[in-house]
Amino acid sequence: MQTGKACDETVTGEARVRIEGGLAHFPGLAKQQTVSFDDLATPERQEITSLADQTNFFGCAASNDTARPDARTYTVGLTIDGRSRELRLAEPIRDLAMAKLVSTVRRLSKQCTAVR
Repeated sequence: MQTGKACDETVTGEARVRIEGGLAHFPGLAKQQTVSFDDLATPERQEITSLADQTNFFGCAASNDTARPDARTYTVGLTIDGRSRELRLAEPIRDLAMAKLVSTVRRLSKQCTAVR
């Protein structure tokens, strides 16, 4: 992770998000969005790694929340410097840092998809 690395070292990895459920959900149209750290600027990579640290993404317990009717479920996956994990989170995401991580991965993956 970013902790303890020199600022000029490159963090490698990718971030993934898949959204299921919600109002007017079409399962056949749902697909995972992935963004490689190679496609991100250094501040964006640092934002993801910082949020992963804040949420203890690789060490936290999996959520047992089930999605409410018409609520979304997010499957967020991170691979950072060889460490990989996937978490499934149901709305509402109570942990504010985790909600920000989901939002950031969604935003960056949409931006990278639009550029391609």
